[in-house]
Order: sequence, then structure tokens, then C-alpha cells
Amino acid sequence: MVGFPAARRCFTRATVDDHDEKERLGAFRRLFDAYEGMLLRYAARLTGNASAAEDIVQNTFVKFIRKWHRKIEVSPDAASWLYRVAHNEAIDHLRGEIRLRKLHAEHGGEVVARPGAADEVSERAENAAQALSRLSTRERQLVILKVYEEKSYKEIAEITGLSVGNVGFILHTAIKKLAAMLAAKEGR
Repeated sequence: MVGFPAARRCFTRATVDDHDEKERLGAFRRLFDAYEGMLLRYAARLTGNASAAEDIVQNTFVKFIRKWHRKIEVSPDAASWLYRVAHNEAIDHLRGEIRLRKLHAEHGGEVVARPGAADEVSERAENAAQALSRLSTRERQLVILKVYEEKSYKEIAEITGLSVGNVGFILHTAIKKLAAMLAAKEGR
């Protein structure tokens, strides 16, 4: 929790002298250690911004501390809840970015393109990252959850609030779009 002072402050405001609170703090640390990296990667892929991803994940854990009333443990329920909140936080962040860009455009400011999240060196990887960025936000989120985070359709449905069938349809469409964009880029 070193990188997330707000989450640490929120959690440690409680009296840690109490045995139950010590157990709760230990459980939270285990949960944090288990999911922090995955949530950071997910948020960074969605936003293309590592700094924003850190804020998103911090907000996610703060919300977890405040709103999770069940036993704190590493579990599929906790993972789904955390991914869902991180997903919503990332969407809120992206909407805020869009509003900011529109505001800059309306007032004559230059819109600076945010750097891509892809660190890959190869041209094919860069082409794939560019194609992914051209998908709709919803399609991109589902592809990231399926391909990068290796989530099942059921897990993706729980995270996004979509039905399993809708997840399958959107992923199928998104993958076809990606394939077409990559084939066009490679001149096939």
C-alpha cells in the first residue's frame, strides 16, 4: 500500500490496537497484494495513462474499504467487485478526458494526443495497439479483459454488467474489426 496513501489513511483511521482490526488490516493487505498489479494493468490499458491508472486503483481500494461489508478475503466475489469498480472509475476518467478535450477545442486550445499505452517494440505489436485504440470504448474494454486479463465471458459479464451473450457478441464483433484493421494495415 506504499503507493496509495489515501487508501492507507482511510483504512488505518480505525483503531488497529483491536485484534479484529489487526486481522482486518492483514486481510486487506493480502487482498491488496493479490489484486493491485492486475487492476493497475487493466486501468492503464483502458486509459493509456499509468498515472491515471494509479489514481483509479487507489479510488477502487478506498471504495472497497468503505463499502465492502463482507469478510475481506481474496475471492472471486472480491475480484469481480474490484474489477467492476475499477472499470467504472476508468470510464469516469475517460469521460472526463473527453469533456476536457471538448472544452479545449471549443476555446481554441490545442488538443495534445495522449501517449499510447503500448510499450511493445515490434511494428506488428504497434499496429495491434493502434487497431485496439480505434475500437469503441466498450469493445476495447472487453478485448482487454478477455485477451490481456484472461477473464472468462462470465467474469467479463460480472465486471461490466452485461449479459454473457452480449459479451460474446461484442467480443466477436470487436475481434472481426481488429482482424480487418490489421489485415488492411499489412496490405492483405
